[in-house]
Amino acid sequence: MALLACSTVRADDAPAMKTLTAKEWMVPGVELEMTLIPAGAFTMGSPKDEAHRRDDEAQHKVEISKPFYMGVYEVTQGQFYELMMPKDYDYKAWQYKRGPVADGAAYHFRPRPHGIMFHDSALGGPVQLEHPMECISWERSREFCREITETERKAGRLPEGYVYRLPTEAEWEYACRAGSTSPFNVDIDHTNIKELKKIAFFGGNDWWQTRTSKGGNHRLPNAWGLYDMHGNVYEWCLDWYGAYPSTTSTSSGQAGSGQVPRDPMGPAEGKEKVVRGGCFYLDDDNAPMFLRSASRYCVPPDVDFYGIVGMRLVLAPVVVEAN
Repeated sequence: MALLACSTVRADDAPAMKTLTAKEWMVPGVELEMTLIPAGAFTMGSPKDEAHRRDDEAQHKVEISKPFYMGVYEVTQGQFYELMMPKDYDYKAWQYKRGPVADGAAYHFRPRPHGIMFHDSALGGPVQLEHPMECISWERSREFCREITETERKAGRLPEGYVYRLPTEAEWEYACRAGSTSPFNVDIDHTNIKELKKIAFFGGNDWWQTRTSKGGNHRLPNAWGLYDMHGNVYEWCLDWYGAYPSTTSTSSGQAGSGQVPRDPMGPAEGKEKVVRGGCFYLDDDNAPMFLRSASRYCVPPDVDFYGIVGMRLVLAPVVVEAN
């Protein structure tokens, strides 16, 4: 039985999407909503006087040389299962004690009455297919991207030189900020927890009972229409984690105009991959630090048991990935 309802997709926009002129695109089949992110330059990182700043956020100019599409929402469980899970998978029997690592289901596939800290069974509870996919490794995320890329390539629906993939860290922060320069991507009083919850899903004082949330879910998007760039689940990036270098390498091997790095990638090798955006599992004291646009975190790429890590896709130029 299919997990996703078949609604009308905007496949008629394919010619405009392939020339990067369509403002929106819905990926047929998995129904991933994407929005066009324009090329441009921005200041990556945070100023030294930003509240809750950490030492790995040195400010530097970055150029994103080509437009790309980014998922309006984090990839959902339903979208992932439809493409990647066995069609005879026994969803009705799933509960956390059997997975998620062994069975490949999200930790929050069903809500647990007492939250993430308590080992109560979720058996029989409602499924949460519109919640973000999590408990997914970096490589499994890339498999999902490659599956969509191959399908869309066969259908002739890819812009020349573009693929579906995880965003680079620079692309992620550029899209998150959407022209903003403050700690968060929407102009709010970020010192006020109630205001912060208008744009970010996190547990606050009830963090020990919190679970993921349906994408968007009445929260405010940024200026480019992206939801949950702050909170809900962390999102994998392509890059290895490392200090921002004084001279940043580029995916194209070209220097940016002037001295501005163009389309930068992280280090050529490392032990942990960058994840961005913060997550639901934060209390009121930690949320302002880890949810900020410039905040960086890292996770080993083979970890597939974190219920706080998910993904968001881009349709963007091919890059030379550091495996």
